[in-house]
Amino acid sequence: MRSWLLLTVLLPGLAAASPGQEVSLGSTALVLTNGGAYNVTAPRVALEAAWSLETGAWRVGAGVRWAPAGQGSFPLELYARGLLSTRVGHWQPAVGPELGLSGLPVIRPPRGGLPEDLSERQAAQLGPAYVALHAVPLRFVFGRFTASALELQWGTSLNRPGSTLRLQLGLLHLGMTL
Repeated sequence: MRSWLLLTVLLPGLAAASPGQEVSLGSTALVLTNGGAYNVTAPRVALEAAWSLETGAWRVGAGVRWAPAGQGSFPLELYARGLLSTRVGHWQPAVGPELGLSGLPVIRPPRGGLPEDLSERQAAQLGPAYVALHAVPLRFVFGRFTASALELQWGTSLNRPGSTLRLQLGLLHLGMTL
């Protein structure tokens, strides 16, 4: 029953979709942790620039995030994502996977030997690659211009899934179709 309801929402948007390239700028807040509730980094605000290509119901693209404040020798992230989207009037929500490389520090030094803390040996095994589920529930299209707010992302490192957690909240993104 739920799949039929989903199809009734998706099909009108699929028929109305047309291919187009989009560039966007925005800001996002990232929270990174290494497994325990006691070892969470402070939220970092990042600036984001992205490009995407819309082909039917899919929007594929890539981008870069820059989070200058806080620790980290290379406060940059590069990512690629594929989002399944639909369009109902001006509203165009989307959801899909994101793969990326991050220079942001996920690991903080252990604070007190709690079971949730990763040892330094375990921390050294973590790589910069991550995978995440990205959801854009509040995206709106007005002619050539787009605006989205409160984008949500939940992910983990690729080489040790579940050992780290990344939560991201897209604050505001503004885009333009070329």
